[in-house]
Amino acid sequence: MDACINQLIQQLQQHQIQAIVDDFPKLSAQQQSMQLLHLYQSAQRMDVKYSYLQNIATRILTQHPIPTLLINQFKETDQLSFFTPGLKFNNGFALQNDSRNNVIHSLFSRCDGEKLPFNYVRSLMLFESNEALLLALTQYNNQALTPVASYITCNLRQTNLPKHEFSALLALMEVELTQNKEVNTTAFLKALVALKNTLHNTLNEYTILLASAYLRCKTQQLESYLVR
Repeated sequence: MDACINQLIQQLQQHQIQAIVDDFPKLSAQQQSMQLLHLYQSAQRMDVKYSYLQNIATRILTQHPIPTLLINQFKETDQLSFFTPGLKFNNGFALQNDSRNNVIHSLFSRCDGEKLPFNYVRSLMLFESNEALLLALTQYNNQALTPVASYITCNLRQTNLPKHEFSALLALMEVELTQNKEVNTTAFLKALVALKNTLHNTLNEYTILLASAYLRCKTQQLESYLVR
C-alpha cells in the first residue's frame, strides 16, 4: 500500500481532518488522486461512513483543485455523485486534463449502461447554480468533441436509453446548442465513422437516432453519409 494511503488511514483513524486537507498539496498529483479515490472507494464499502468521507473529500476540493490525473478515473455516476459537492469549487467540473477532457467527458464516454448519468447531470443543471457545470457541458476536448458528442461517438456500449435518460440527454443537447450555437459537424462525423469502424463497420439504429438528433438532421441523411 502506498505511503500516502497509509498516512490518510492513520489521519482518518485519529480524526485529523484538517491535517488531511493541509497535507494534500504536499502530495504528488498521482498521490492526490489515490487519496481521493480511496475516500470514494471506502465510502462505497461503508454506507454508514459515506457522508463523513464525502465531507472530507469536499473539504479537500474546496481548498485545492481536483488533480487532473483523477479526471480519467470518472467512470460511473456514483463517483460523480460522491464528488459533486467538491466539484462545485475551484472550477472542478470544467477543469480539463492533457486531453482537454473534463469529468463529464470522461463519464459520458464510458458510462455504465446500468447507471446512466444524464438524468443526474440534468438535475444538477436544474437545481444547482453552477456555471462551471454549464461550461463543462459545452467544452471541446482534443478531438473537438463535447461530453454529449463523446457519449454518442466514443461509448462502445450502444445501449437503448430508458425514457427518462433519453429525455435528459436531449435536454443536455439543447443546453449545449444554446451555448455553442452550432455543432462541430466535421469532428463529430469523423468520430462517428471511427466508432463504426471499431464496431466492425456497423452502428445500431439507436446510435444513428442519437447522432441525427445531435446533428439535427434526418436519419436518412446520416445513413447515406455513413455508407460512403
